[in-house]
Amino acid sequence: MDILEAVYTYLSKNDKIRQVVGERIYPRLLPQECSLPAIVYQSVVANYDSALQGDTGYVRQTIQITSHGRTYKETRKLSRLVKKSFQDYRGDLSGLFIEAVFIKTDFEVSGNSSLKFDVDEFMAAIEFEIHFNEQKEEN
Repeated sequence: MDILEAVYTYLSKNDKIRQVVGERIYPRLLPQECSLPAIVYQSVVANYDSALQGDTGYVRQTIQITSHGRTYKETRKLSRLVKKSFQDYRGDLSGLFIEAVFIKTDFEVSGNSSLKFDVDEFMAAIEFEIHFNEQKEEN
Protein backbone atom coordinates (compact mmCIF):
# COMPACT_ATOMS: atom_id res chain seq x y z
CA MET A 1 0.00 0.00 0.00
CA ASP A 2 1.20 3.53 -0.76
CA ILE A 3 1.91 5.66 2.34
CA LEU A 4 -0.34 8.53 1.17
CA GLU A 5 -3.20 6.13 0.51
CA ALA A 6 -2.68 4.66 3.99
CA VAL A 7 -2.67 8.13 5.58
CA TYR A 8 -5.90 9.09 3.78
CA THR A 9 -7.63 5.86 4.80
CA TYR A 10 -6.48 6.25 8.40
CA LEU A 11 -7.68 9.86 8.64
CA SER A 12 -11.01 9.14 6.95
CA LYS A 13 -11.74 6.26 9.36
CA ASN A 14 -10.96 8.25 12.51
CA ASP A 15 -14.36 8.95 14.11
CA LYS A 16 -13.32 12.13 15.95
CA ILE A 17 -11.77 13.65 12.81
CA ARG A 18 -14.74 12.62 10.65
CA GLN A 19 -17.13 14.34 13.08
CA VAL A 20 -15.30 17.61 12.38
CA VAL A 21 -14.45 17.39 8.65
CA GLY A 22 -16.81 14.75 7.26
CA GLU A 23 -15.48 13.75 3.82
CA ARG A 24 -13.34 16.89 3.39
CA ILE A 25 -9.87 15.27 3.38
CA TYR A 26 -7.90 16.21 0.27
CA PRO A 27 -4.48 15.48 -1.26
CA ARG A 28 -2.14 18.44 -1.91
CA LEU A 29 -4.67 21.27 -2.46
CA LEU A 30 -7.88 22.49 -0.92
CA PRO A 31 -10.55 22.75 -3.63
CA GLN A 32 -11.88 26.23 -4.42
CA GLU A 33 -15.01 27.19 -2.50
CA CYS A 34 -14.49 24.20 -0.18
CA SER A 35 -16.54 24.13 3.01
CA LEU A 36 -14.46 24.33 6.15
CA PRO A 37 -13.17 22.76 8.32
CA ALA A 38 -11.10 20.49 6.08
CA ILE A 39 -7.77 18.66 5.95
CA VAL A 40 -5.09 18.64 3.26
CA TYR A 41 -2.27 16.07 3.30
CA GLN A 42 0.85 15.85 1.16
CA SER A 43 4.26 14.28 0.95
CA VAL A 44 7.15 16.61 1.76
CA VAL A 45 10.17 14.34 1.36
CA ALA A 46 11.11 10.66 1.46
CA ASN A 47 14.47 9.35 2.61
CA TYR A 48 15.35 5.79 1.58
CA ASP A 49 17.91 3.62 3.37
CA SER A 50 20.31 1.65 1.20
CA ALA A 51 22.86 -1.07 1.87
CA LEU A 52 25.74 -2.34 -0.21
CA GLN A 53 23.45 -5.00 -1.68
CA GLY A 54 20.84 -2.41 -2.73
CA ASP A 55 17.71 -0.75 -1.46
CA THR A 56 16.58 -1.97 1.98
CA GLY A 57 12.98 -0.83 1.54
CA TYR A 58 13.16 1.24 4.73
CA VAL A 59 11.66 4.71 4.33
CA ARG A 60 11.50 7.83 6.48
CA GLN A 61 8.64 9.74 4.85
CA THR A 62 7.69 13.25 5.93
CA ILE A 63 3.98 13.94 5.52
CA GLN A 64 2.45 17.37 6.11
CA ILE A 65 -1.15 17.54 7.29
CA THR A 66 -2.73 20.98 7.23
CA SER A 67 -5.94 21.74 9.11
CA HIS A 68 -8.14 24.48 7.64
CA GLY A 69 -10.90 26.23 9.57
CA ARG A 70 -13.03 29.38 9.71
CA THR A 71 -11.92 30.25 13.23
CA TYR A 72 -8.66 29.97 15.12
CA LYS A 73 -10.30 27.78 17.77
CA GLU A 74 -11.82 25.41 15.19
CA THR A 75 -8.48 25.07 13.38
CA ARG A 76 -6.52 24.42 16.60
CA LYS A 77 -9.03 21.80 17.73
CA LEU A 78 -8.76 19.94 14.42
CA SER A 79 -4.96 20.21 14.41
CA ARG A 80 -4.80 18.72 17.92
CA LEU A 81 -7.03 15.80 16.81
CA VAL A 82 -4.67 15.10 13.90
CA LYS A 83 -1.64 15.35 16.21
CA LYS A 84 -3.15 12.97 18.75
CA SER A 85 -4.08 10.43 16.07
CA PHE A 86 -0.50 10.12 14.74
CA GLN A 87 1.71 10.97 17.72
CA ASP A 88 3.81 7.95 18.79
CA TYR A 89 1.87 5.69 16.39
CA ARG A 90 3.23 2.21 15.73
CA GLY A 91 1.38 -0.63 14.03
CA ASP A 92 -0.88 -1.35 11.08
CA LEU A 93 -1.81 1.80 9.17
CA SER A 94 -4.38 0.56 6.66
CA GLY A 95 -2.25 -2.40 5.59
CA LEU A 96 1.17 -0.75 5.91
CA PHE A 97 3.18 -1.56 9.05
CA ILE A 98 4.48 1.63 10.64
CA GLU A 99 7.61 1.30 12.78
CA ALA A 100 7.44 4.81 14.30
CA VAL A 101 5.96 8.28 13.84
CA PHE A 102 7.71 11.44 15.01
CA ILE A 103 6.49 15.03 14.93
CA LYS A 104 9.01 17.17 13.03
CA THR A 105 7.23 20.52 13.01
CA ASP A 106 3.96 21.98 14.24
CA PHE A 107 3.18 25.48 13.04
CA GLU A 108 0.44 27.90 12.09
CA VAL A 109 0.24 29.15 8.53
CA SER A 110 -0.63 32.79 8.08
CA GLY A 111 -2.71 33.58 5.01
CA ASN A 112 -2.93 37.13 6.25
CA SER A 113 -0.61 39.99 5.36
CA SER A 114 0.12 43.38 6.84
CA LEU A 115 -2.22 44.92 4.26
CA LYS A 116 -5.13 42.48 4.65
CA PHE A 117 -6.79 42.61 8.05
CA ASP A 118 -9.80 40.38 7.48
CA VAL A 119 -9.20 36.69 8.13
CA ASP A 120 -11.60 34.20 6.59
CA GLU A 121 -9.46 31.09 6.98
CA PHE A 122 -7.00 29.80 9.54
CA MET A 123 -4.44 27.05 8.90
CA ALA A 124 -2.28 24.89 11.13
CA ALA A 125 0.22 22.37 9.76
CA ILE A 126 1.99 19.43 11.34
CA GLU A 127 4.78 17.48 9.67
CA PHE A 128 5.12 13.87 10.71
CA GLU A 129 8.13 11.69 9.93
CA ILE A 130 6.77 8.20 9.35
CA HIS A 131 9.19 5.23 9.45
CA PHE A 132 8.20 2.07 7.59
CA ASN A 133 9.44 -0.63 5.25
CA GLU A 134 7.62 -0.24 1.96
CA GLN A 135 8.29 -3.90 1.15
CA LYS A 136 6.66 -5.15 4.36
CA GLU A 137 2.88 -5.18 4.52
CA GLU A 138 0.83 -6.25 7.52
CA ASN A 139 -1.04 -9.53 6.91
